Amino acid sequence: MTKSPRRRCKICREWFNPRFPNEWWCSPEHGTEYALMLRQKEMLKQEQQRKKEAQQERRHHQIRKLEVKPLSYFHSKAQAAFNQFIRIRDAEQPCISCGRHHEGKYDAGHYRTRGASPATRYDETNCHKQCVPCNQHLSGNIENYTPNLIERIGQEAFDVLMGPHPVKKWTREELEELAARYRKKTRELIKQREQQ
Repeated sequence: MTKSPRRRCKICREWFNPRFPNEWWCSPEHGTEYALMLRQKEMLKQEQQRKKEAQQERRHHQIRKLEVKPLSYFHSKAQAAFNQFIRIRDAEQPCISCGRHHEGKYDAGHYRTRGASPATRYDETNCHKQCVPCNQHLSGNIENYTPNLIERIGQEAFDVLMGPHPVKKWTREELEELAARYRKKTRELIKQREQQ
């Protein structure tokens, strides 16, 4: 019978000659300790697997929930991200209609309304920072918005904005991508301003 090669004990790291091929400990006490250590590792592995499966189930559940959401839900998310970008982009500008700076709330005011021109809903030249009184109480204060908009974007861009636009049928994926793009642009704009 050939003698088993020496091994290091998994617990105390001392060299020993094992009596059996699957023996990794030098004494019965270390054998017990090694068995407990293996059991703890196995339990940790099972716990990690359980957490991973639960996370996958939550992700799957979230995807299923999004699948039944109406298109209007995705439009509202995209619109919120777009409006936030407009307010941050024009933060230093006064209200485009009345030219005032004040401490009140500001909206992202569309020149061509979302209902009248859905194709320009997410057009950055069509939307600017506007105070709540002008946007909501004066229905956009268009008579003052028009000359200020032409001054800001130029006559050529204004003519393109007022021209015909093909009707856009948005998909959920496009709206999710649009929302993500505007959230990213907002973060970059904020970061850029903080560095100045």
